[in-house]
Amino acid sequence: MAQPTPVRGLSADSQLGLAARRILVARLADIRKPEAKLSDAFDDEAVHDMRVATRRLRAAFQVFEPLGGWVARMEPEVKRLQDALGGVRDLHVQSAWLRTVAAKTRKETPGTRADITALGKTWLAGLADNETRLREELERWRSRTLPRLLRKVDALEDDHRFVGRRVKEPLDWRVRRVRKRMEVYADSPDAASAHALRKDLKKLRYELEIFQPALRRTLGALVKLFAPLQEGLGELHDADVRLEMFERLAARGKPRERKAARALLPLIREGRAKSSAEVARELQRWHAEAIPRRLRQVLA
Repeated sequence: MAQPTPVRGLSADSQLGLAARRILVARLADIRKPEAKLSDAFDDEAVHDMRVATRRLRAAFQVFEPLGGWVARMEPEVKRLQDALGGVRDLHVQSAWLRTVAAKTRKETPGTRADITALGKTWLAGLADNETRLREELERWRSRTLPRLLRKVDALEDDHRFVGRRVKEPLDWRVRRVRKRMEVYADSPDAASAHALRKDLKKLRYELEIFQPALRRTLGALVKLFAPLQEGLGELHDADVRLEMFERLAARGKPRERKAARALLPLIREGRAKSSAEVARELQRWHAEAIPRRLRQVLA
């Protein structure tokens, strides 16, 4: 995953308006870097990086929401782009998985391999519609959303402290929410609780990254601990999406789809079990190292 553009020269006592201008400009730069690679074809890595960058920008909106109602009004515009990127990215992920599985299918089962390959081609047929939507959203972003954002960001002014109560209290709430999500998942480690934890963990990470320029010594090491758990939850989510999709195909798909789905379901369940075990190990580490408590101490 691409790292955010570094922002230097900020401290906890910097003016909130100055910090917001510099950080929002950096987040916009993070979006525009991969955007340049999407002019002709939708490169998978660029789509992924741009999607992550839009999430980081929305996290910045959340942090700087006290600076004006325009932030809340612009957030849905960025989400439109993020959703369009997700529609293409999700098909890329599942199709790549199918290609890998088809390539590994034993030569003794050439019929099954052909069914899996055919299923992958069927999925890719739906990619054209998603790419059309993404092109439309990219044009909307370039011609409408980005110019409006740049005008708003350039005019931001607020002389409150950057790392002050106005922004720290919502972040503390986010830490407590993630801790609660972890407890819910530990009691019931199903797809819904895993997905809820994953979403809130990402929001917390991207919001914490905003404060790294001012709290680098105390926050930097803690933010790095997010990556293994976030990646594990991402793999678990992909497995859950795959499992639901193939269980539906196995029950109600066309004959060839049912055959391919039934052949793949044991492999999908095995992969989900491995991802679930990895997430359980990371959650145990978070508990053992008291990471939520340490985060709250930094924000106190």
